[in-house]
Amino acid sequence: MLKSRILGGLAVAALAAGIAATTAAIGAEFSSPAEEAATAILNKKIADGNAAEEARAKTAQEAYDQQVKQQQEAYQQQLKQVQAQHEEQMKAYELQKAEQTRAYELQVKQQQEAYEQQLKNAQLNSAPPPSPTP
Repeated sequence: MLKSRILGGLAVAALAAGIAATTAAIGAEFSSPAEEAATAILNKKIADGNAAEEARAKTAQEAYDQQVKQQQEAYQQQLKQVQAQHEEQMKAYELQKAEQTRAYELQVKQQQEAYEQQLKNAQLNSAPPPSPTP
């Protein structure tokens, strides 16, 4: 919309210049000094309006660019935080998994030792009593 207003103003100025050039080229009467002064004032107003609109557009674009930059920086910071949090969670998971593995291996070892002890006890109980020696 901003560019269309600028282009519209330029188009009006170009049209006025074109009309003036065409009129001069076909040998029309020259404008009076009052008409030339009014035309100059109008052209100056158009040029001033275009300059003001261009300055406003530049300011708006700079503000937009700054906002985009801030949003990108905020996104990058948030991404870093999420990645760091994920790494911490993975470390905690790996630590917990290692602890659970050690606990499971210890439990299996204890159960195996208990089973072997029961097996020895059963063998001792099932063995025939020693014979009396004569």
